[in-house]
Amino acid sequence: MSHDTALREFTSDLSYRLLVESVSDYAIYMLHPDGTVANWNAGAERAKGYVASDIVGRHFSVFYTAEERAAGRPAHGLATAHAEGRFEARGWRLRKDGSRFWAHVVIEPVHRADGSLLGFAKITRDCTEQKRMEDAIRQSERRFRLLVEGITDYAIYMLDTDGTIANWNAGAERAKGYTAEEIVGQHYSVFYSAEERAAGEPARNLNTALTAGKFEAEGWRLRKDGSRFWAHVVIDPIYQEDGELLGFAKITRDRTEHNRSAEKIAYMARHDVLAGLPNRARFIEKLDAALVAASGNTRVAVVNIDLDRFKEINDTYGHATGDKLLQVLSARMSEAISDGEMIGRFGGDEFVATKSFESDTALRGFVARLQKALTAAVSIDHTDFVPGASLGVSVYPADATDRDKLLNNADLAMYRAKESLDEKICFYEAEMDEAARARRAMARDIWTALENNQFFLHYQTQRTIETDAITGYEALLRWNHPVHGMVSPAVFIPIAEECGAICALGDWVLETACREATEWQLTQKVAVNLSPLQLAHVGFVDTVRATLLKTGLPAHRLELEVTESAVIADKVRALHILRQLRAMGIGIALDDFGTGYSSLETLRAFPFDRIKLDRSFISELETNRQAKAFVRAILALGNSLDVTVLAEGVETSDQMAILAEEGCNEVQGFLFGRPTTLEDLHAAAEQPTAARAVA
Repeated sequence: MSHDTALREFTSDLSYRLLVESVSDYAIYMLHPDGTVANWNAGAERAKGYVASDIVGRHFSVFYTAEERAAGRPAHGLATAHAEGRFEARGWRLRKDGSRFWAHVVIEPVHRADGSLLGFAKITRDCTEQKRMEDAIRQSERRFRLLVEGITDYAIYMLDTDGTIANWNAGAERAKGYTAEEIVGQHYSVFYSAEERAAGEPARNLNTALTAGKFEAEGWRLRKDGSRFWAHVVIDPIYQEDGELLGFAKITRDRTEHNRSAEKIAYMARHDVLAGLPNRARFIEKLDAALVAASGNTRVAVVNIDLDRFKEINDTYGHATGDKLLQVLSARMSEAISDGEMIGRFGGDEFVATKSFESDTALRGFVARLQKALTAAVSIDHTDFVPGASLGVSVYPADATDRDKLLNNADLAMYRAKESLDEKICFYEAEMDEAARARRAMARDIWTALENNQFFLHYQTQRTIETDAITGYEALLRWNHPVHGMVSPAVFIPIAEECGAICALGDWVLETACREATEWQLTQKVAVNLSPLQLAHVGFVDTVRATLLKTGLPAHRLELEVTESAVIADKVRALHILRQLRAMGIGIALDDFGTGYSSLETLRAFPFDRIKLDRSFISELETNRQAKAFVRAILALGNSLDVTVLAEGVETSDQMAILAEEGCNEVQGFLFGRPTTLEDLHAAAEQPTAARAVA
């Protein structure tokens, strides 16, 4: 076989695995069976000075000294590798410029699939510096290695054979308080207590070092001033070359502070750093112990606690203030508990408490104490807060017979309390678990529905008031469940957001709306609602771009509707994404306008193409003067910003008349028909307004 053919085999079979060209610490290259160099990597060039064009095709013996070549060392290496499967050695090798380096060499044979020899893989590493260091270490005497006078963390000194101190380093002076002049010549037993000396411990430790080859222990030792420190002690016997005992090397380290740190670390591993309360792991450990100990009339309650409006405090006053509030409330709850009770922090503003009890009165008292600690006013940095919390209570064994179920049921009860306007303490009820199971079942059904095409779209027209012309179609998601029939989006959308299906569902809506708009050759915009989670997804802009390319819908005929809450959740990121979408030519509408608390700031930060006035104002337009005034103000704002305002939820002719009188641009609602398919909308598009109203 020619060298070119062999090289091709190397390249196709082994180069990706062995010849990583970017490796610069190792010379990695291949040899043909006769020892000629087949290829060359960057590490080889760096180590040996040859570029590939200098060395490929030459015999690898060029790297050996003349003496080694004469002794047949190169051939011996290849023969050993071939016969034994590997050759490994260290020795001097030559660079291109004639200089030497100490090399660690490995040669391994490489075989074809049929077992024939393809060549050799050779790895060489420059170990010159390592050898220099090893030589230096070997030349250093043991006493020099041990008695480094500059070491201050370790007391390192020598003892004569009888235990008399022979020398003394800076670390020994620092640890024990003696200078060399004070201590050299004294017996090392001076560091032991009178009781230890009387018991013969110093002599016993030296004897252990002699018989066992080493003595190692920890214990209290004395300083010059009589104070104690916790010491880690090692004593090694030192022998001369002829085997005669020279003395002992003794290393002592003050571990007092280390032990304190270890205790602190152990504490921190089981406690929350901010609140000082037991963390999840410690709480679970204690709860498990309480459940095991519960017997007879003893029951165990778990109280799940979630602070109310804590995120609002963090967002408004900053995380430093939020942390101080957590610390104050943690301290209050700690002061409120007694024996058999515990409070832990699981993270964020979530706390969990437990109590072993026998009477319901005792449990109610415990919960009342917690609530009092969580609701009394707090003053932080001259600002007064009235905190609050939602508490969910679950009891073992009545509500659950294992720890995980007990915690889960307390969590369910807490969420019920959080949803309630007037009941901030809720005890677990079986119906909560049933509701949770129903939500989990629906979450599974959502994924199944996506796979089985159970979702479909209806559309609602958007019209100008002035000409009654259709300006757009809003895509509305519908679900025909095989068991439950038509399920309201108000029911399944929140569950889709909880279970993580909302992005997949949103992508399906976007693609379906764009495809149907193209198929029906709509000239107006098609509007698609975005979930906050979609807007937060890192690849959303790419998804929209790919969808437009796939469906063929021009970007200017797509409008994406976002709510204020979606923008406010991560304002900088959201506005960056919206600007990218708008640069593509896509329209951006602000949906449900007027329901958030940062509306004007949101409008200032981003030039929306359309403002959608929330239906809650339109429903009261005929009877509520404030609603009418609000609508008038928003229309004036839209006019001043040169932004189209669309009123949602228009259901009556009177509402339509008022909006027209106030100068509203566009409308949408049941007055113009129920949402339906594009096919039905096209069929009804030419009907007069009166006929549509009757319909």
